Amino acid sequence: LRVHNGSKSYFDAARVTLTVPQAHGFSGEVSYWFSKAIDFGTDYTSTVSGTTNRQGRSPSQFFVHDSMKGLASFDQPHALLVRGSYQTPRIYNRFASTLVGRWSLNGVWLLKNGTPFTLETGADGPGFGNVDGQQSDRPSLVDPSVLGRTIGNPDTSEQLMPRSAFGYITPDQYAGNLGRDVFRRGKITNVNMSIERSWTLPYDSALQLRAESVNLFNTPQFDTPVTTLSSPTFAKITNTLNGGRVFHFRLQLQF
Repeated sequence: LRVHNGSKSYFDAARVTLTVPQAHGFSGEVSYWFSKAIDFGTDYTSTVSGTTNRQGRSPSQFFVHDSMKGLASFDQPHALLVRGSYQTPRIYNRFASTLVGRWSLNGVWLLKNGTPFTLETGADGPGFGNVDGQQSDRPSLVDPSVLGRTIGNPDTSEQLMPRSAFGYITPDQYAGNLGRDVFRRGKITNVNMSIERSWTLPYDSALQLRAESVNLFNTPQFDTPVTTLSSPTFAKITNTLNGGRVFHFRLQLQF
C-alpha cells in the first residue's frame, strides 16, 4: 500500500492582545484571534489503518477537489481569552491580615467557536448512496436555509438540522450536492479559577493553601450531533466533550 499527501491547506490568522500591567494588585491580559482554515480534507489524526483510512477521502472519484474543499476540521474563526490575577493588599492588623491579606486570585476565561462537521448518508447502496464502494457519501441538500447553522444544543438540534432538509442520492448520481464541513458544533466556553495563600512559619518554613476549580460554572460543551442521515437518532446530541465542575484543594507544608 502506497500512501502520499496530495492535498493543499490554507490558514490565515490575526491576533490582538491587550496587556494590563500590574496596578493595585491587579494584572491581566485579553487576547482575540480571528482565523480561517481551509483544506481539501486532510486529517492529521488519520493513521491509514482500518476505518480511518477513509478520512479525508472524496465521496466520489470525480471532481475530488471540488467536493473536498471546505473548512478544516479544526477551524475556529473566533477565539477570546481573558486572564486576570489579583492579590489582596497587605493588612497591618495581624489578625485581619491572617484572614484576608495577601491572597492571590487567578482566573482564565476562554470563549471560541465550535469546530465544523460533515453529514453522511450512512450507506453505499441503492437509495442511500452512489454504489461505488465508498462509504463517505454525502446527502443532497433540499432546504438551503439550514446551511451554516451552529448545532450546539440538544434541545434544538433536531429543529435546526431537520431530516427533511436532506435527501439520499440515487445510484446514477456521482455525489450529493451537500458540501464538506458546512455545519458547526456549539461554542466552547470555560472558566477556570484558583485562590491561594502562603503563611510564613518559624524556622524558614511556610504553609500554603490552594483551591482551584476547572469549569467553574459547570458549562457543558456538547459533542457533534449524530451525522448519519440513515440513523434513527440523526441530529440528536447524545454526549458532551467536557467533564463537569471539578474542585481541587491542596494544603502544603514547605520546609
